[in-house]
Amino acid sequence: MSAACPDLPVVVLPENQLVRARTRPAVPVESALTETVEALLSLRAELLNPAGAGGSLQDAADAAVKRADRLAAVARLAPMDTASLVPIVPNHEYFGVRTAPVDDARLVCEVTTIVARALTDLCEARLDLNDQAAEVLSMVQVLAGLAPADAPRAAEEADGGAEPPAPYAVGRDELTRWVITHHFYFVLNLAAADAVSRATAALKESDRETARAALDEATVYVRGFTAAMMHSGDMSAPCYDAMVRPTMQPPAVPVALTGRTQPEHKAFRKAMRTLVKVSAEPFAELAETDAELALARDALLEADLQDIERHIAVTAALVGDDRSIVQGEASAESAIAVLRTMRHTRAETYRGLMRFGDPVTLVEA
Repeated sequence: MSAACPDLPVVVLPENQLVRARTRPAVPVESALTETVEALLSLRAELLNPAGAGGSLQDAADAAVKRADRLAAVARLAPMDTASLVPIVPNHEYFGVRTAPVDDARLVCEVTTIVARALTDLCEARLDLNDQAAEVLSMVQVLAGLAPADAPRAAEEADGGAEPPAPYAVGRDELTRWVITHHFYFVLNLAAADAVSRATAALKESDRETARAALDEATVYVRGFTAAMMHSGDMSAPCYDAMVRPTMQPPAVPVALTGRTQPEHKAFRKAMRTLVKVSAEPFAELAETDAELALARDALLEADLQDIERHIAVTAALVGDDRSIVQGEASAESAIAVLRTMRHTRAETYRGLMRFGDPVTLVEA
């Protein structure tokens, strides 16, 4: 169970940090997955309708939720015994996350449940339509990774007759939203780290076509986890201060929590650091030899830069000029100031690699 939401069952993420399958799922699962992807794409089309979001948007949302719930139910396996699994960081204890070696059937079971819960809440959230569309597209891509087209069929059949794991109809309270959207955020960080790593490996082998495809894939995930971050923060500042923030610091938890120790995001940041070392050609030089690759890399770096800018915005809305939970009273900077320095450092690193790089330069105080 989650320390923050004791009624929410623990989710198990793969120990190897790969959230894509190597085999195709059982036929009933793959069929339900295909139907869910189609419903999600229809929902995204309604969200981005050039004529505006009309009355058919709610119908599309209801249909997508219904399909995603059915997929999670069809993919369900007997609950995993998590009693012996030790959370690898305090954040995992708080959010009800464990890691373990999992086969593809278990991976599909866990990820489809996480997606179903996040989608149910997303359709109740007060989120910008463009963010909703970005989050939905990332769901499509994550689900597609659970059924690789050219892979062999998995031998193990899912237990389609089991009752769906509770709760699918998630609570409407903001603390539950905070937890279940972080579960999806973690999945997207792992997916993005994997895609970036595959792009880097392809670049080392001079396989630019594979690299471009992997960079495009990573960009969808990054935009998705930015949207999921905004989704998790869909609450008022007083609500965050009263219902969420106190649960992440003593005495509610043994130590104050920080996102900097989150393994899933650390994996993504490591992958990005490696990418910019391997692909260090300035944008103009790379564009001369491969304009599509240069633009694909630029899109990813732009999405990553916008992610921390949006992080600043949501922190400003919920925390204001206060310090972060882990800073302490002696800190001379606010949480926003720390994030802004991180943003400028990232922009300075990316400047020459981007089409419209930010000419910011940090100076010592």
